[in-house]
Formats: sequence, C-alpha cells, structure tokens
Amino acid sequence: METLLLSHNSDESAVLRQTLQRAGLVVRISTELEKIVGNWNENAVELFVLTFPNRNLPTNLIKQLRALTSVPIVVICEPQTEDTHVGLLNAGIDWVSTRPYSSRLFIAQVRSLMRRTSGVPLFSLPVLTAGDIHLDPSERSVTVLEQEPKRLTQLEFRLLYILMINAGQSISSERLIEHIWGYTGKGNRDLVRGLVKRLRTKIEKNSQEPCYVITISGAGYKLQI
Repeated sequence: METLLLSHNSDESAVLRQTLQRAGLVVRISTELEKIVGNWNENAVELFVLTFPNRNLPTNLIKQLRALTSVPIVVICEPQTEDTHVGLLNAGIDWVSTRPYSSRLFIAQVRSLMRRTSGVPLFSLPVLTAGDIHLDPSERSVTVLEQEPKRLTQLEFRLLYILMINAGQSISSERLIEHIWGYTGKGNRDLVRGLVKRLRTKIEKNSQEPCYVITISGAGYKLQI
C-alpha cells in the first residue's frame, strides 16, 4: 500500500517516512498541496498524510482534496483551537494528530485507520469485462481494447465498477452518490460530473465525444457496450 506524505520540513519528512514504512506503507513525498490537488490522476494512493508548520491550515484545499478521494487523510499540525479542529474534521480530515506525537502510537493509529476504511479488499472482487473495457480490481486498473492499462483512483474505480455491473442501464446520480461516497453526505451531482469527466479522460478515445460513459439527460449515466 502506498501513501503520499506532504511535508515542508526535511527532518520531519525523514522521521515520518521511516515511521510510515514501519507501518507497512510505501512512501512518496511532496511539498505542494496545490500540485497534488491539480494533478490528482497522478496521485492514486491509499493514504494521505499532510503536515503543516503552523496554525494557518489551507482548509479550502483540503476540501478540494476530499472531494477527489475517499482514502484516509491525516493532518499533522500544531495544537489547534477546538473550532479549528472541528473545522478540519468537517472539511473531510479523518484524523488530526498534534505535535509532539509518539511514533509508536502514530503507527498503531494509522494501522487502525487503514483497517476501518479499507472496506472489501479489491483483490476479492472479480475481473469485469463489458464490451471493450476490462476492469482489474486487484490492480485497480482499466484496459480498453489493446491499450496499456491505466490506474484508477478509488472513486474512479467505484464509478466504473457500478457502471460495468449495470452495463447498458441508466443509473441515477443519486444512486451513484450513494455507491461512491456512501452515506457520508460528501457527494453531490457536481462531484459526480467531475468524476465522470476524469474517468472519460482515461477510457474514452475522445473525452469530449464519449462513446462508453454516456450522459442520459435527466436520468443519470450509463455504460454503453
């Protein structure tokens, strides 16, 4: 499993990399949250750990990141006021860890968080084929015709999975929201549209003129096979 660590402090990055590796994770490091959000398709990971050096946390960017993914997000920061802490949780953070922190407890809490949010193991789901599209849950990848497989984010995978098991049938935005985001209240029609747009860039020859993921006006979306 892979995690993306956002950190501006090289000493803290080194300590956290070692700590996360002890938790069984492969670690990539970045210093730009804006770049992570802007290049989301390149950042399909199972955990985000975001560290900040002060109290001025970019809540809006965190909200944008949460809108793109359902994977656990951990923030490490200085002690916050109760209002700020609540605001971070409402923005979509799963766990706020304040400095100083114990590496031993951090590892245990990360492992606990990953267990609770892992859901059904992808490797237990069958490979799906619908027309030209092949979906491999174990790799979380999609192959169209003879093209190279492309990695999907968790939300993209969930969207394509429900479309494929209901191939040829129209699925309402409300049902897609329930399947992709669950009952958390984090999904809406605009997020569905954005997610469909990102999926089309990975499976359509021309995402502006889709031939697989079709919009059904007033009804939702369907996978055309």
